[in-house]
Amino acid sequence: MSDKLDLVLSKLEGLETRMDRMETKIHVLEQTVETIKTEQKQQGDILIQLISIVKATNEKVSDIKDAVSSLAKSQEKQDRILETLALRSLEQETEIREIKRIK
Repeated sequence: MSDKLDLVLSKLEGLETRMDRMETKIHVLEQTVETIKTEQKQQGDILIQLISIVKATNEKVSDIKDAVSSLAKSQEKQDRILETLALRSLEQETEIREIKRIK
């Protein structure tokens, strides 16, 4: 009977050792999970910041596009004005030459 009790005690000690190792592993896993959760939260926060930065950048790009478009229109208008002034200048030079020739 004592042998049977010793065998049972031995098996219980083995089970207890295994349980201790399992508890240690579970504790390590819990710490790992907490670390992963923390990192995920940080990455989520970074992602939110990046989305905000991208949105602001897109708005600035849109503003710049509008400004460039406006400048292009102004440039076209100035080009037409310069062309008109150049034609008037040629006409006036021609008129001046004719007036000089008549005198």
